[in-house]
Amino acid sequence: MPVSRLAEIIVGAERAPWERIGLTFVGGAATIGSVRLRVIPFLSPGIQTIGLTATETDDAHVHDGTCDHDHGPRPSFIDGAPVHMVPDVQDRATAATGATVESGEVSGVLDARVIDHVVLMTPDLERTCEAAAAATGAPLKRIREAGPVRQGFFRLGEVILEVVQSPQVPAGPATWWGLVITVGDGPDDLHAVCDRLGPDVIGAPRTAVQPGRFIATVRAEVGLGVPVALMSPDPRRTTTV
Repeated sequence: MPVSRLAEIIVGAERAPWERIGLTFVGGAATIGSVRLRVIPFLSPGIQTIGLTATETDDAHVHDGTCDHDHGPRPSFIDGAPVHMVPDVQDRATAATGATVESGEVSGVLDARVIDHVVLMTPDLERTCEAAAAATGAPLKRIREAGPVRQGFFRLGEVILEVVQSPQVPAGPATWWGLVITVGDGPDDLHAVCDRLGPDVIGAPRTAVQPGRFIATVRAEVGLGVPVALMSPDPRRTTTV
């Protein structure tokens, strides 16, 4: 089964706070690497849906990436968490020209390079991971046990889908939670971004779980509508999870 790529994230929030942290929006969307981040003011706060590239069997159900009146496409679900299908621009460009579309598009003064990972919360890791594998065609890479918290990881193109089971998650469907954006070329760039934004906007960088990386959390008071953290790039420059 072909593996879908995560190509779009739709968030309910005002765009001004995102512009304040340094993202540039064109036509209501900021492109980070190969992912389109669409922020729609009148939707409820949070990640509303993610866009997956369609496989050949999905082509009849793909919309063109636009939305009537900006209400968003009709979703399907990963264990209750909304997803929608979008055209794979990279695959189509490759077929037409024989060359791949470069990702790595840098969005605004934030120096945002890629969406590192998106977090999906669940009360049942196995149930949600099974649903994620079925919806995306991607294999479960590994499960991490961290005390009462359990995490499953999938690679969807540039982006890691991180499924998290925690005792704090109530019984019911899986729900989208937050995202992490990689900024700059190294840890010094993350520190520079945090210095520019200031402590009222973002916390100080701290050592991440991933070896050699640092992470800083944007404060909820900024109003991005969703938990967001900024992260230094992986010094190994690999696509392993």
